[in-house]
Formats: sequence, C-alpha cells, structure tokens
Amino acid sequence: MAPPRSKQTSRNSTTIVIVVAAVLLVVLAVVWGLALGGSSKGAPTAKVKTKAVTVGLVTMSGQRTQVAVSGKPVTVVEFFAIWCPYCAYDAKWVMPDFASRVEKAGGRFFAVDASQQLGQAVPGPLGHPEQGIEGSHLQPPAGQEESMSLKAMAHYKATFHLPFPLYYDEGLTYATSVGLQGYPSFLFYNSKGKAVAGIEGWQTEAQLWQAYQQAAKK
Repeated sequence: MAPPRSKQTSRNSTTIVIVVAAVLLVVLAVVWGLALGGSSKGAPTAKVKTKAVTVGLVTMSGQRTQVAVSGKPVTVVEFFAIWCPYCAYDAKWVMPDFASRVEKAGGRFFAVDASQQLGQAVPGPLGHPEQGIEGSHLQPPAGQEESMSLKAMAHYKATFHLPFPLYYDEGLTYATSVGLQGYPSFLFYNSKGKAVAGIEGWQTEAQLWQAYQQAAKK
C-alpha cells in the first residue's frame, strides 16, 4: 500500500493548481480581448481591413450620396455620437484645427453621426474631457430617426462651429461595416481607399496628426 501523502505535498499540489488556473485565466482574458477587437487609447483598432472608394451616407439636407474615401493622400473619418461627451470635447477643442491641418496637407476630413440616440453632450474644459456631461440618450420615435438626427446634427455643427462636412449613417450601415466599437473613433484611409489605421477614444491634435502622418506612408 502506498504511503500517505504529507501535508506539505498537498499544499504544494494546491499551489501548483492555483498558479496554473491563474495563468489560464490571463491567457483567456488576452484572447477574449483580441477577439473583441478592443484597443487602448491611441492604439490601432483591430478592424481596419475595409477597402472602399466611396461610402453611402446622408447629407445634412437629407440627400443620399456617395462620399469618397480615396483619391487623397489620406482621408480621415471621425465616427461620433451627439450624446458622447468625449466627442463633444474633440468637437470643441480639437477637430476644427485638426481638420484644417488635414485639408492644408492635401487630405480629406469628414465626420459621421453613427448613433441613433440624441441629446447633445456638454464638453469638459480644455484638458479635462472627463468633466464633460453625457447627453440624454433620447431615442427618436420610429420613423423619425433620420429627421430628428439631422436636426440634432445641424445644432451640433452650429454649436461647435465645425468647418467640415457632417453626415448621417442611415441604419448604422457604415459603422457596422467597419466594426465600430465606441465613440469617438477615427479611420484613416490611404489614396486607394484602404483603411490603414484606426484609433478609438478622444485624442489630442498631436496624436491625430501623428496617426495621419503614419497613414500617409501606407
């Protein structure tokens, strides 16, 4: 008959099991994060393999149109939500100057309202986006999503004096096709219409310009 195992051996075995379980949990967490396409602030997103010459959007006057994402050295698209305080922060403190810089460099910039919820957010003071106030997440009545969103976009554009085009993503078709994960998000297309980089979360102008320069090399 085999001799009984000592208490020390049992404790060692228990410790090994706990360590192995912890390692497995860490590995599963990493794999799960990659599967979700998550990204940290300023890091490229996982889903940027989209290629297109134009994308179908709705203008602020309600017209369906095809908007080019090719033919320029870089085309930058911002996905925003009216209710998002970080989007409002970028709109007030970052986007006007960055968009102007893109245009001067020969690029193209436009923004897309990629949420069907309304209620305009209030941006935080310069340097403190976390102090912004989130909008009400108002859900428009069925059949009025587009008309109410276009009115909200017009107010958003006027509030922040945005000099670049804003479009409405009908049915969130465009946002879904690129795997949008959150607001604000940015896609960078090269001259051939290939999305070569993506960033999630509010950004400084310096961070966005660095991403623009990197995209111009791809």
